[in-house]
Amino acid sequence: MSDNKEGLANLSKQELENKIYQQNLDRLREEGGIEALLIFNLENFAFRYLETSTHKDIKCQHQEGDFWVCSIEEDIVQALKWDNKELKSKLIELCKEKPGAQSKEIRIQLKLGSKIIDSENVECYSEINWNYPSFEKVEGKYLELTEQVSFDDPIVLRNTHAAYLEKVAKIF
Repeated sequence: MSDNKEGLANLSKQELENKIYQQNLDRLREEGGIEALLIFNLENFAFRYLETSTHKDIKCQHQEGDFWVCSIEEDIVQALKWDNKELKSKLIELCKEKPGAQSKEIRIQLKLGSKIIDSENVECYSEINWNYPSFEKVEGKYLELTEQVSFDDPIVLRNTHAAYLEKVAKIF
């Protein structure tokens, strides 16, 4: 171990930066590297944006290049406190459709994801859906934001993925 430290100490700053860059690139290019990055970032964002009083420790799900985290807000009073004005007006309409005790049946799905389009493109997306119980995307029953991430170097994705997730997470 000390030989390795001495070897690194003898490298110039540029050589050290190149070595670290290459190690990071190799990790991303190995099988599952990009997927591991997406899962890591999505689970961190789930903690910040999607946890509710009933949904905690949210784990990433995936299917055919689509990676996402989601939760369900079961308390309409909490949902009405969110800053999204467009959503708030839709939820007020929903409360009018389900007045009084029926409002306890309202559920809102929060979803954040990243879809691998191809080797140089990933789409980041967020969705709020109140079409309970199916949560099918039906016009007027959901809001969505998407951002396309294009990269010719996986390190660019690593360095920008969280920023793109932050952009689409503004919906929450």
